[in-house]
Amino acid sequence: MTDLTSVDLSSSTMLALDTVPSTNDIAVDAGRAGAEHGWAVRASVQTAGRGRRGHSWTSPNGSLYLSIVLRPQVPMQMLMGLPAVTSLGVLDALEGLGLQGRVGVKWPNDIVSVPREIPTPHSSQFNRKLVGILVEARSSDMGAFAVAGIGVNIISPVDAPPASPEVQAAIDAVASVRRQQAEATGANNVPRLDPISLAEALPEGRALPTCEDLAKAVREAVLARVARWQRAIAAGLGAAGPMAPILSSYVDNLPMLGKPVSVVAQNGNTLAVGYFTGIDAWGRAEVKLGTGETKTFSAEVVSLREV
Repeated sequence: MTDLTSVDLSSSTMLALDTVPSTNDIAVDAGRAGAEHGWAVRASVQTAGRGRRGHSWTSPNGSLYLSIVLRPQVPMQMLMGLPAVTSLGVLDALEGLGLQGRVGVKWPNDIVSVPREIPTPHSSQFNRKLVGILVEARSSDMGAFAVAGIGVNIISPVDAPPASPEVQAAIDAVASVRRQQAEATGANNVPRLDPISLAEALPEGRALPTCEDLAKAVREAVLARVARWQRAIAAGLGAAGPMAPILSSYVDNLPMLGKPVSVVAQNGNTLAVGYFTGIDAWGRAEVKLGTGETKTFSAEVVSLREV
């Protein structure tokens, strides 16, 4: 439990910290303590950063690790749409840096990009991970809320300043425990995408943003997307499911759509092979199999990899 007794929990707060286990854990504690919609925390280093399904997220100094408390006024079941809404907000912020047409969504919500050396990238070349996003729903005395954790590679991990011995020891200890857990359960054996950084993706001559400036831009863009989505839900546009109001924009930003894919379980086993044909209103991937049948798959249990 994070000590937040002296922390301003108003919506305008962007708490800046040095080294933390996880910004999402801090934001969850803040949300339970009453943090308002939009409250955020960023850190220079995470020793126990994590992604979806318990994956570790490497968090060296020099990149952005940001978590935002979200309290949209929507029915609780609609919170399932927040990961996709968040990804579109992050895309908006990145496009504002000059990455129009060079970033996309890796279903369900991570952001992929291409090196600047590829002038006119084909959709199949959007295969390197620029941003990891983890949205976690929680409850509090103020009702349900969510925390959107966003990790942006500003610089390549190999270019990051070395961590102190104490910090590196903490990172290694967490990584060791998670590796042992994964080996024991057979989970998290899905091949990972290679990373890419803003330093490699931004057009020549574009200055890298500072962590502070990027955090502000990302928070502003995510909150703007959440506000638009909330208004659409209130207007009844989410009757079919939480993705319905954003489905068109979301699908337009899926480079893998229409490509042959393998459907991979958490243990690395291939469950199916087919064509990635769409997304339903609940965010499930639609894959057309060789038999002609179309099956839907939840992001909670599978990943897609282009073949």
